[in-house]
Amino acid sequence: MNRIIEERLGDVSSETEEYRQQRFREAVQEIALYSLSAQGFFERAIFHGGTELRIVHALPRFSEDLDFLLRAPDDSFDWDEYQDGLLATCRRFGLKPEIRRGARERGAVRAILLTDESDYVRPASGRPGYTRIRLEIDTNPPEGAGMRPAFLDFPLPHEVTSADLPSSFALKCHALLCRSWVKGRDWFDLLWLCSRDVRPDYPLLSSALDQTGPWEDTGIDATPEWLEGALKDRIAEIDISRAARDVLPFVRGEERTSVERWSEEMFIHYIERLLGTGKDDG
Repeated sequence: MNRIIEERLGDVSSETEEYRQQRFREAVQEIALYSLSAQGFFERAIFHGGTELRIVHALPRFSEDLDFLLRAPDDSFDWDEYQDGLLATCRRFGLKPEIRRGARERGAVRAILLTDESDYVRPASGRPGYTRIRLEIDTNPPEGAGMRPAFLDFPLPHEVTSADLPSSFALKCHALLCRSWVKGRDWFDLLWLCSRDVRPDYPLLSSALDQTGPWEDTGIDATPEWLEGALKDRIAEIDISRAARDVLPFVRGEERTSVERWSEEMFIHYIERLLGTGKDDG
């Protein structure tokens, strides 16, 4: 089983330590998805977020955590049901896993930390490598998320249920507009989705906005015109250079060059091209 991970990582000896750690984290993420799939987790849950876009849709940036939605609200959900299976699967592949959790959550979001300390990626310090992945699920999700089957090859062929791209875009827009801090990776994903001509699922976005954030309980009806204005207002508020710095550790090559050239005008152009009057400008 160790050989499977080694083949997945390939020859990364000449790469930076940061890149080797990113590649290994991604392998652990996929082993966790494989374990959840084998335990029937995706009969009740949907994979979404940046890591889903990376693994399922080839988003050209690395990601850290695994995010999920329940298909239907269920306040009784507990990660305990899947914890032993996650640990056992990781051990079969030669990992040294632990699962950590803080005080039991009171809200809708339930999370655990899957950690690994193994010899696959050894930092320059010589100490064992340390990988941490947060698995987070919304037990009271907004209504209307679309889903699709996705078939993954590593560590062995298996199936997961992932959000479709319009739903992913809707949830990404909710994060962009409602986070209390600026996460540059969200803005990278926005440009990527715009470049693929993906349209957000507006009923899902409306449901998410009405559920949490500044528009909570307002009965908001998100439209393309409303979203264009809201995103432009948000762009005017943020520090683009700070957002870019957040992304740089997660990208390489030409993507890194592109991020370094981010500007407010760039974001406005892609938002208008997709959602508004600038769409037909080429």
